[in-house]
Amino acid sequence: MPIHSQDWAYWNEGALGGSQLLDQYGMAVDHHLWERWAVALTQTSYYWARHPQPPAWYQDVRNEYRLFAEAIRTDQRITHVVQIGIGGSSLGPQALHDALRRRVPLSEQRPAAFIANLDSDDFDDVIQTIPLETSLFIVVSKSGGTEETQVNMQRLVDQCGDSVYERIVVITSPGSVLDVPNRYRQVFYLDEKTGGRYSGTSVVGGLIISIALGTACWESVLQGAYAMDQQVQIQDPGQNIALAMALIWWYQRQDSDVQVIIPYAQALALFPNHLQQLICESNGKSVTQSGAPVLGPTSPVVFGQTGTVAQHSFFQLLHQGTHPVPVTLIAVRHSQCSNRHQRDVMAHVIAQSSVFKQANRPHAVLIADHLTPKSIGGLWALYEATTVFQACLWDLNAFDQPGVELGKAIAKQVYANRDLDEYACQLRQFIDN
Repeated sequence: MPIHSQDWAYWNEGALGGSQLLDQYGMAVDHHLWERWAVALTQTSYYWARHPQPPAWYQDVRNEYRLFAEAIRTDQRITHVVQIGIGGSSLGPQALHDALRRRVPLSEQRPAAFIANLDSDDFDDVIQTIPLETSLFIVVSKSGGTEETQVNMQRLVDQCGDSVYERIVVITSPGSVLDVPNRYRQVFYLDEKTGGRYSGTSVVGGLIISIALGTACWESVLQGAYAMDQQVQIQDPGQNIALAMALIWWYQRQDSDVQVIIPYAQALALFPNHLQQLICESNGKSVTQSGAPVLGPTSPVVFGQTGTVAQHSFFQLLHQGTHPVPVTLIAVRHSQCSNRHQRDVMAHVIAQSSVFKQANRPHAVLIADHLTPKSIGGLWALYEATTVFQACLWDLNAFDQPGVELGKAIAKQVYANRDLDEYACQLRQFIDN
């Protein structure tokens, strides 16, 4: 049952046939799918970041970071760019950069790096490999209070002195603790309604990629994402890949609590990391938007690795494990660097799909001719829409993360000796001793 968009085609096997998919869609409509979808789009603003005619505020931000990036690319005093952030401020942008960088000649690139972890080894690994005096630093935190980002920025100031503020650019929301324009080289603003994991096509991903790879490359990403945004509005699962994927995952979730993503493209090596956050943080919840317990399981655990590497790792379990695990194989017919037709790679995609088929294991193939900036933008938007569709099916808020916030709150109390339960006190004593 192939489904086509401008750049991508989707083939599902072993889960739902055409008539079954329509049955699932009928149930979804009965669950007020499109009404919930309309509400969800008012809860976030990610689609305005790539809309060709957005409201003035979004257009102003886009113009500002495009002009800033173009100026930096002509400034011989800046040779490298480093983004300091975590979660959606790092996973999505870094995966995007890795997916796009082979499309731009090395002579036209500015080397880019990312610092995310609270573990200082992450900071030190990057800092030791870049020229500090000619590097621009982009610090990203919507709230301004993200611990990992605050700590790593302070490490940077401790290493370089206060003069480094002249080479720090901040991306935050208006009024946050980082919103101090006279301290930094520039401050760019992010709409508070743009969740981190949905911020890849906003200034959060757009600034560093525009600096590292050029604004023309970035504009093509936005065009591809917007084209997919239009395609996912089609109210027919036979023509809407995101809708079909969401319905199939909704159906499969009753039988499997895992989904595996295998990109057969080295450029997408970090894409499963991004999807893990996007899907699990959005829909890993057990309470509906009205506060009632959900009826049945919600988000699967998502993991993945590049093919063919994964075939020498965990594919034995996928083929002959005791329970079927749904798999999505993402394939690209031509390589990025040399534009070779990937006959050997395609042979493995076909072979793995055939073995899954013989064993009656549910799987799907998502394929494009080329991994261009436009098709990469479309891929990002495709999975964002799939994730939001899933949230609508379960009546979840795809844009909050209360479980994550609770852990952050407890961490702040651990060494302040406040409000720790007996278990946390015992564990702290064990760790400290």
